[in-house]
Amino acid sequence: MAKRLSFQTVLFASLFFFLSIAAAHAGGTAEEAEAIVNKALAYVKANGVDKAVETFNQKESEYVSGDLYVFMFRVSETPGARVVTLAHPVNPGLIGKDLYDLKDPNGYQFMAAMAKKAMEDKGGWVHYKWSNPLTRKIGEKSSFVMPAGPDVFVGCGIYK
Repeated sequence: MAKRLSFQTVLFASLFFFLSIAAAHAGGTAEEAEAIVNKALAYVKANGVDKAVETFNQKESEYVSGDLYVFMFRVSETPGARVVTLAHPVNPGLIGKDLYDLKDPNGYQFMAAMAKKAMEDKGGWVHYKWSNPLTRKIGEKSSFVMPAGPDVFVGCGIYK
């Protein structure tokens, strides 16, 4: 009986451990990404772009949840600066960088596509391939983007 109880205890503990790891690595959903973007849009409307940039760049904010986070870009027709990062709480080294020419491994210019989707098409989903930071493998990623002003858009991406 003691051996059986011990085996069941180990089995239960192992199952709990693996389920905990799986839950911790589970990515955000499309619905969650859309909700965080809509929340960010309301924040921009209420507080302005400058305050939103300050808030969205904070890694510890209500605009970062698990692997979901709000990013913000300014779109410009000026040569040499077309899709400039304003907010990116996970990779602050991107702030101020023009990412217009950024391509996925298949050569798809997804940042240009995000700018078009947000600013010309009034928002929606952009699908591309990107490295998943948890698995370190190239996989399917989608970002939901929406205009947040005449030359600014916000978004949030999910790994599939």
